Amino acid sequence: MPGKASIGAIRFEVLDALRGICALLVALFHIPIYHALKDFGAFHNLQFCVDMFFALSGFVLCHAYGSRLNHRADGLRFLKVRFARLWPLHMVMLALFVVIEISKIVFTRADGSMTLDSQPFGHGHSAFEAITNILFLQSFHLHSGLSWNGPAWSAAVEFYVSLLFAGVILLFPRRRREIFLALCLAGGMLLHKVSPTTIFVSHDWGMLRAIFAFFAGCLVYELRLASHRRLEIPNLLEAFCVILVIMFVLSKPSGELQYAFPLLAGIVIYTFSFDQGLISQVLRSRPLQKIGLWSYSIYMVHTFVFQVLKMGMSFIGHKTHLELVGWHNEEKMVFLGSPDQALLPALILTVVLVVPVAALPYRWIEKPAMDFARGGVPAAPPMSWLIWAALQRRHLGRWLKSATVPTARRAAESGDLDRAQG
Repeated sequence: MPGKASIGAIRFEVLDALRGICALLVALFHIPIYHALKDFGAFHNLQFCVDMFFALSGFVLCHAYGSRLNHRADGLRFLKVRFARLWPLHMVMLALFVVIEISKIVFTRADGSMTLDSQPFGHGHSAFEAITNILFLQSFHLHSGLSWNGPAWSAAVEFYVSLLFAGVILLFPRRRREIFLALCLAGGMLLHKVSPTTIFVSHDWGMLRAIFAFFAGCLVYELRLASHRRLEIPNLLEAFCVILVIMFVLSKPSGELQYAFPLLAGIVIYTFSFDQGLISQVLRSRPLQKIGLWSYSIYMVHTFVFQVLKMGMSFIGHKTHLELVGWHNEEKMVFLGSPDQALLPALILTVVLVVPVAALPYRWIEKPAMDFARGGVPAAPPMSWLIWAALQRRHLGRWLKSATVPTARRAAESGDLDRAQG
């Protein structure tokens, strides 16, 4: 394809940073502190960040695997890598949420006067819902709402959509653009039919939402692949994209207008994929690149961190007889003075509480799982993985051999494209 050689080896670092920023904005949307933005209508449009995630994943996976899925073995390897990318951290977080439910039982038995925001293993935290979460099926209209680690619904549908993507590449390589377009349009039209008033669906029609935005991202990559020329006015175009997104979000779009966002996301992704302007230079800064690297962990751990925060504040309030936690719009929140006074602490705590915690599961769960799936040795494998590998004789020799290879060399052998996954 024209232009293929020119961008084949590129790692879109700016898009990594965009994904990290979106993850932080989702965390800000969910932080259980009653602040001034909670009652601001446009604040709820931070949910568009999920659609940006899907579009970014379509673009990046198309870049990383669009020319590498040629045989059945490639498809199986893709399945293994995607599973390792999404499922292990999801399972660890699910286990931690089970621990929270057990702790509720312990707290109530220790102090019967303490009230809980929900009953242990109640609605949203049942055994059946745990099974569907394990199978990545929690977003197929099997439940009346989100369950366990709520944001994980998007990881679940993205897993299946990425398998659909691989199937298209393997079976119809010459017609993939047409099929991407058909899937994008079909996903959008079906979603509008079942949810004409909002694109913000999750546990019910989240699969359609993911298909809509994911394949929009794939189409943007195909367009980018055919682009020979660089942007002539990159600073102006990048600033225009930022302003356009802000204006769209602040306009509080509803109904059919919300369905324009995947197109807007495509414009943003296309523009910033050239990595030419001053805003791109800022996005390539080390802190934002780290946030981008930890974006999936940020997305997956933040509700657990916030749940622990609420439980801790509830316990302190109960012991000190202070009203630190209360209800607002059917959601239990922490009260830190007036909503205006709480805004800055909410912004700071979103970063301070979530980002350092997210760095840990990336280091100990997410990255080792991906390294293992690629056939290498995890940089810091959990002890159970070492025991499991040692019990498999056919893996043991390869493990011992690769253990002598310098880390930098192993990283080079694994290839940058495997790191560029959504």
